[in-house]
Amino acid sequence: MSTIRRTTTATLALLSLAVAYLAAAATASAIPILPPGGIQGTIPVQPNPAPTSVVITTGSPWWTFVLVAAAGAAFAVVTGLLIGRLRHAKPAPVAVG
Repeated sequence: MSTIRRTTTATLALLSLAVAYLAAAATASAIPILPPGGIQGTIPVQPNPAPTSVVITTGSPWWTFVLVAAAGAAFAVVTGLLIGRLRHAKPAPVAVG
């Protein structure tokens, strides 16, 4: 496998992994959270008294997904390059005499 093919394969793997992580992150952040009984459930919704403070969390920030995608892609690239070098390694010459 030539160097350009190896580089192209690693780049495509990196891009596809990044797209997969971003698609999963977009899907996870776009899904609405339903109430326990569903939209037309049998659990009545009680009005809440006015809170003194509100903490809003929407899950992990977007950069967490980017960091995980980058780490996974870097691991895939390094592993691919190492495997490629191992497959094409030549034994050291043996000195005679």
